[in-house]
Amino acid sequence: MKFRTQHRSILTIISLALLLGIVTVSASCSSGEKKEQASEKVSRAVISDAAVKLPKMVDFKSPTCPPCRAMEPILAELSVEYAHAFELVLIDVSKQENQQIAAQNAIQYIPTQIFYDENGKQIFRHTGYYSKQDILNKWKELGYAMSPKE
Repeated sequence: MKFRTQHRSILTIISLALLLGIVTVSASCSSGEKKEQASEKVSRAVISDAAVKLPKMVDFKSPTCPPCRAMEPILAELSVEYAHAFELVLIDVSKQENQQIAAQNAIQYIPTQIFYDENGKQIFRHTGYYSKQDILNKWKELGYAMSPKE
């Protein structure tokens, strides 16, 4: 009984945090299957706009997040140097219009990077600061040869 009360208190705090603009897990995405389905729907919507199918990395961030700010120059470099190899999408979770997509993707912490293949299927997820070399190494590990634009 005590566990349920604590569980309800935690859910209440999470709900309040969401209302204040802090990204939390959506209660509607409670099972792994539902999270995956929501993520697939969101990724398909984001991917379907591209004329040329490229793999994609989506970075969920906020301007008030120190690790997110530290990644800004890295992501800016990647978006120029590797624009031919993968698409980079930045989603500011502090904006009201982006909170639903963050919840649908079960973003609990920022920064979070989600890697998608060229068909929009999620293939990897990372939370926290990610260096340029780590991002490039992950693409290579996932089977994508990355070389900078010449």
